[in-house]
Amino acid sequence: MRHARRIQGFFLAFMLLFVAAVGWLGWRLLDQDRALARQRRLEQLEAAADRVTGVLYRRLSEYEELLVRGGSARLPSGAVLLRTRRGSIAISPPDGLLYQPLLPAMRETPTALFAETEALEFQRNDFPAAAAALSRLAVSSDPAVRAAALVRLGRNLRKARQPEQALEAYRHLAAMGAATVGGLPAELVALEGRCALFAELGRPEDLKREAGILHANLVRVGWRLGKSTYDFQLEQARQWLGAPRSTESGDKEALSAAAELIWQAWRREPVPKGRRIIAGDRPVLAAWSSDEQEWTAVLAPALTFEAALLEAGSFEAALIDGEGRRLLGRTDQAAKLSVERTPASMKLPWTLQVTSSDDGTARLAGRRWLFASGFAVLVSLLAAVSFIVARAVSKEVAVAQLQADFVAAVSHEFRSPLASISQIAELLDADRWPTAGHRRRGCEFLTRETARLRRLVEGLLDFARMEAGKAGYRLVPLDATEMVRSVVEEFQSTAGGSEVRLSVAGEMPRIQGDREALSRALWNLLENAVKYSPPPARISVEALGADGRLAIRVRDEGIGIPASEQEQVFRKFYRGGEAKMRGVKGTGIGLAMVRHIVAGHGGEIRLESAPGRGSTFTLLLPGEWQS
Repeated sequence: MRHARRIQGFFLAFMLLFVAAVGWLGWRLLDQDRALARQRRLEQLEAAADRVTGVLYRRLSEYEELLVRGGSARLPSGAVLLRTRRGSIAISPPDGLLYQPLLPAMRETPTALFAETEALEFQRNDFPAAAAALSRLAVSSDPAVRAAALVRLGRNLRKARQPEQALEAYRHLAAMGAATVGGLPAELVALEGRCALFAELGRPEDLKREAGILHANLVRVGWRLGKSTYDFQLEQARQWLGAPRSTESGDKEALSAAAELIWQAWRREPVPKGRRIIAGDRPVLAAWSSDEQEWTAVLAPALTFEAALLEAGSFEAALIDGEGRRLLGRTDQAAKLSVERTPASMKLPWTLQVTSSDDGTARLAGRRWLFASGFAVLVSLLAAVSFIVARAVSKEVAVAQLQADFVAAVSHEFRSPLASISQIAELLDADRWPTAGHRRRGCEFLTRETARLRRLVEGLLDFARMEAGKAGYRLVPLDATEMVRSVVEEFQSTAGGSEVRLSVAGEMPRIQGDREALSRALWNLLENAVKYSPPPARISVEALGADGRLAIRVRDEGIGIPASEQEQVFRKFYRGGEAKMRGVKGTGIGLAMVRHIVAGHGGEIRLESAPGRGSTFTLLLPGEWQS
């Protein structure tokens, strides 16, 4: 055996050396090919980055041309042009922003016109009289006076509990369109008044209708509002609607915020010309130019530049701002190659990143596959030979060990009853029993040990017949209840201080079975339950009908069986690690015999166990219910 293992070692060493040499040469060739492929792929990435940069330059030039041509240029879709001059602002298209960074000065309505009505309203609380006076002013030819009168008229009619007349006043106010009241559009003030009135009257359907109109106009019409006023009105409309803030105006909101930001930044530090990316959920490109008289800015969603990234072709391209946030495009987190164009090199307000998850070595897959296949064949051959040899040796060692364990276990099992029988026989031969009672108990003990030895011998012989396939079962109609009860009673008489409880649940089916074989199977389970339980053992046996079958369940409170051993305990000669450690007697064939007997009756055995919680063995046998 040592000589064979030495030859095997030389063979394995030669094979390993040969495989290592082939692998090293193949790896060197593949490594050179990979380096060339990566270089070519990197050149393709550089070319793609140049194409994207060129398109970005052209698109940005188109937007900056708007700063020069102003209103005469045709705006791209989604872009907004702002021009401020002498305190006024022009926005193109007019509804391009939700709110404006600069509000023009509004003509104030003379407050003296409403001194009398305000005294009636706030000092005397005479709302009908105030409403009558305001009705006369509400037909003024001056739109500003008429709008201011209608607002006050609606408020006083609400206080006077005249809701229908108040709604009519707000309707007339809304019809004034571009007129302003306190710097706010008349239509906005009218809608707000109607919503507040419906809220006071507890008319939710009307309130939701008017609030919906107010919300829609806020995000679509483009009223001349400041940011704080817009935010207040939008939040109020949202509360009336009872709905979360809509994302419908996402681009407009981003453009409005960008306009506010660059206007305030320019006022703090007037830079004649510049461009900037305003980051956020919807990034915005802003470019502006100014002189002493005029400030012009063009705003566009950065998404309008996304088409330029398509020039990268099959590569992933993305624009990154100065803080490392991705503005547009996609970046491959598993990228193997990457090319960047910095703001300094491009003269653009962002970093361009072009990535590829393929480093160009994919085309080498065929060559790699061929080499890997040949290498795998060599390794597989070596592994197969090693596995076969190791398995053969391991199997022989395992069989020898199992046989040695079995012989030792059987010898130990035989030694105990033989020693007892021999001792009692010597006492009987020498007539050394003190009394007749002692002699009788000695004979009883001799009978039990003899029966134990007989069962051990018969069990070994039966198992040998089962292994040889010569075990035949004589199946006859059998009363399961009587069979289980007789086995339990017989076992109880030999169980010493152990307690065995029998429970028969309901009507039992009759079975076709070999009484002696089934009794032996049940006896083995009871014997195991006692052996693997701390004394005094408490065992419960339950017989019941289950799904047309007879179930015989044996439950103990012993050491239990780990999940990793629950299938192996049914193998011949196998004994669990805990049983060996505790020195529990056994031959390792009991459960194998039980499964063989149950299988011969067309049934099955099930095991439920956990370490320290005992074990439950269930025999399931086909039954016949009596009609």
